[in-house]
Amino acid sequence: MKLARLLTAACATFALVGTTLACIEAMDLNKMVSKTDLAVRGTITEVRTERSFMDNSDWPRIFTYLTIEGENLYTGESTSVEMAFMGGTYEGVTEVCSTMPAASDYRIGNKVVAFSGKVKGWGKVERVLWAGYGGIYREVDSRKGAIVLGRGEDFAIESNITLKELKTNITQALEAKSEAKR
Repeated sequence: MKLARLLTAACATFALVGTTLACIEAMDLNKMVSKTDLAVRGTITEVRTERSFMDNSDWPRIFTYLTIEGENLYTGESTSVEMAFMGGTYEGVTEVCSTMPAASDYRIGNKVVAFSGKVKGWGKVERVLWAGYGGIYREVDSRKGAIVLGRGEDFAIESNITLKELKTNITQALEAKSEAKR
């Protein structure tokens, strides 16, 4: 009897963990570009949190909003864009979401590259930081110029890359996205 319960519990745990892991998607640059409508390279000028409801939910969630001013890497135009992600601290209450970026990634004044897309069903949130921490990348200055810091395998930007190289790669990904739509 104890063995049957133990096996049942093990199978249930395995099934739960297996489905949880399936929620995380590997996203190379081509895939990130295909799923988003904007990549902004710029400076974070505002960070704020808000507590609001998602559509069809009576459970309030905390959202962190970032305003980034800079260049739309898909169009080359200047832009100021606000995007949000789930999680943050609002009026002393902290809500942690496993995919939210580290606070050091979204400080006011940071230079970043962030991928974003429009979203439905998130209540007041109209645009999200795509893939949470997998959608924001720090930029640093070096002797070679601006370097965007990669996050490792299965991320849109795997390894450190010059901004010039990243722009070239994004242009190629946009061309592939356009071809796929034809």
